[in-house]
Amino acid sequence: MDKITKVAENYGLKVIEDCAHSIESSINGKPVGTFGEFGCFSFYVTKNVATGEGGMVLTSSKDAADRIKILALHGMSADAWMRFSDKGYKHYQVVTPGFKYNMMDIQAALGIHQLRRVEKNWQRREQIWQYYREAFSDLPITLPPEAGPGERHSYHLFTILVEKDRTGISRDLFMAEMTRHKIGVGVHYRSIASHQYYCETFGWREEQFPVSHWVGDSTVSLPLSPRLSDEDVNDVVTAVREIIKPK
Repeated sequence: MDKITKVAENYGLKVIEDCAHSIESSINGKPVGTFGEFGCFSFYVTKNVATGEGGMVLTSSKDAADRIKILALHGMSADAWMRFSDKGYKHYQVVTPGFKYNMMDIQAALGIHQLRRVEKNWQRREQIWQYYREAFSDLPITLPPEAGPGERHSYHLFTILVEKDRTGISRDLFMAEMTRHKIGVGVHYRSIASHQYYCETFGWREEQFPVSHWVGDSTVSLPLSPRLSDEDVNDVVTAVREIIKPK
């Protein structure tokens, strides 16, 4: 982030951080989302704080925050939500073309209570993460790296690389076997060049991007949630070790 912000300063650019999965993360004690002008977080159902949909934008600029509020609600004047208050109807103005990006009160009610559990949930995910790393340390798979010096990991996903030439089983067959063991898994993510739109629109081919193609065909995410019991976690470990044997 230091290098990115330096480039931005040199060229007069604004830094917008994509922090979708990392509400708990920090670098040298500084929370992610506060390095640039804006930090954007997702509250989609799979995220560590979930409201079903929507998200949050951080900024240290009051002018920018006020403009975001206006743009998020049809471009209406900032106090438009007060037009149905107990003080009587208040006329509003559409001051700029805007969007329908506002969060519903129901979503906010869900999210504000989850904020109180962020640290507790993070601690449980860290326990599971470290347990997985130890349990799989002797398997011929690539484990996710630990956080670097001064970095606080969000432990949002535990992704492994399952390579057929090392494990004797392809990633997709591994996923099928995990499903047979009644363990849910996911892929985060396939190479962009493997998707139909980009192939047809730009003529991209997977062989042009061998590294992302390799990761996209090998990566698989194992269950990682603070709601997992110790028994659930052991079920995941047992299933993985039954499918992939130590070398």
